Amino acid sequence: MGNFYKLIIVIVLIIITTALYLHKDTLNQDPGLYVGSEKCKDCHQTQHSAWHDSLHPKMFKPVENPEEILGDFDSNNPLVTFRKEDIDFVIGSKWEQVYAHMIDGEYYPFTAKWLVLTQQWVPYKVNNWKETPLSVKCNGCHTTGFNPQTYEFSEFGIGCEACHGPANLHVQNQTIETAAQCIICHADDNRHADNEAKKDIIVSYKSAVCGQCHSRGSQSVDNEHMTIKFNFPLEYIPGNEINTAFKPLTQSQDKKGQFWWGNGISKNRHQEYADFARSKHAKSLKNLKEKRREDCGDPGTNCLQCHSTDYRMADKDNKPTLDEAKEGITCIACHEPHSIDKKYLRDSVGAHKCKECHANSLSRSTIESGKPHTPCPTGQVQCADCHMPRIVSTGGTFSLRSHAFKIIPPEATEKYQMPNSCQNGNCHKDKDLQWAKDAYRDYYLQ
Repeated sequence: MGNFYKLIIVIVLIIITTALYLHKDTLNQDPGLYVGSEKCKDCHQTQHSAWHDSLHPKMFKPVENPEEILGDFDSNNPLVTFRKEDIDFVIGSKWEQVYAHMIDGEYYPFTAKWLVLTQQWVPYKVNNWKETPLSVKCNGCHTTGFNPQTYEFSEFGIGCEACHGPANLHVQNQTIETAAQCIICHADDNRHADNEAKKDIIVSYKSAVCGQCHSRGSQSVDNEHMTIKFNFPLEYIPGNEINTAFKPLTQSQDKKGQFWWGNGISKNRHQEYADFARSKHAKSLKNLKEKRREDCGDPGTNCLQCHSTDYRMADKDNKPTLDEAKEGITCIACHEPHSIDKKYLRDSVGAHKCKECHANSLSRSTIESGKPHTPCPTGQVQCADCHMPRIVSTGGTFSLRSHAFKIIPPEATEKYQMPNSCQNGNCHKDKDLQWAKDAYRDYYLQ
C-alpha cells in the first residue's frame, strides 16, 4: 500500500511539473507588459517581415554591423571628432544619421551627424550635447514601451507594440488557443469569444497613433522636486487621443521661423500630424455629417467609403452605419502601416490612392473649366506633386512632402521664401520664378 501512495505522489508531481512547464510563458497575466516584436512573428509573418524591412525599426538601434553606419569616416572631416568604432547606436537610415554612445547609463549624441541625402557632415549639438540626453529628447518616439519614470524601454526602434499596445495578454491567449500542448486541456475554454470581448490587443485607425511621434512639442513631469521636460507625449495608449498634458509646439512660439512657413504650413520634420489634423481629410467624416453641398444630396452609407477610414477597413459584412462611423480619413487610409505595400507591391502613395475618392471631383472640375486638371503630362506628374509638395526639410534639403494637402502657388515663394508646387522636387527647375508665376496665373486664374 505504501508503494501505491508513493506512485500516486510521483504521478501528481509529474502532472504539476508538466503543467508548470507548459505554462512557463503564460504565468504572467499582466496586460500592460511588453513582449517585443519578435513575439509577433510566429502568427503575423507577412506584417512582421514588411515592418522589419521598413524604416521604423531603424529609428534607434545598437550597431550590429559596421555597414549600418553610413557616414564617411575616410574624409578626415574636422567636424568628426569621434571614430567609427566609438559609435554604439545609430538613429535613422534614410535621410540622415545621428550617432550616439552611452555615458554613465545615459544615451548621448556625438557632435556631428551624416546627411544621407546630400552626403555630407554637419555639426550637431556641438555646444549642448550634454543637455541632450536621448532619454528625454528622443527615446519616447524612437523606442517602444518607454517608461518616463525609469527611462527604460522594451525595444529599440518603433516596434509592433508602439501602435498596438502591450501584447503580453494577447500572446498568452493566442498560445493557449493554438498550441497543441495547450489545446489538450483548453479545447472547451471558448477563449476566442472571451478574447474578442476583452480586446487583448489594440487595433486602432486613429491618426493619433501616428501623431504620437509625428508631432513636435513637449510634456513636463514633476519628479523629485524638479520638473523634467520630455520632447514627446508620455505613456500614449493606442486608440486614444494624445494626452492633453502634451503641449504641441505652435507657430506663435516659433520665433526664428524654424518650424513653420509664414503661411502656417510646416517646414520641418516630425510635424505631419499638426498639418494633417487641420486638413479636410481629418475632418472628412465631420463635414459629411454637418456640412453638405446641395448637389450631393443627403448623406448615406455609400458616402463613407471616401469619408471614413473605419468604414473602409471594416469587413464587408460588418460595415458601420453613418451614425456608427467614428473616424474620418486617417493616416492608414493612404499609408499601409506595416509597409506591406512597399515590400511586396513596390508601391507607395500614388495617384491611384487619390483617385479612389477624387475621380468624380476631378471630372467635374475638368468639365466646369473646359480644360485638363493640370497642364502637365499625366505620365510625368502625380497628385502629390502639386497637393503634397516637398516643402518639409530633413537631411539637408526639402525632401519630405507636406501633409497640409494644399497647393503652394509660386507667389508663396516670393512672399514666404518657400518651395512651391510648380517647382518642388525636380519639377520645372530649369524655369525661373517669374515663369512659374505667369504659367500658374494663366492656367488656373484666368
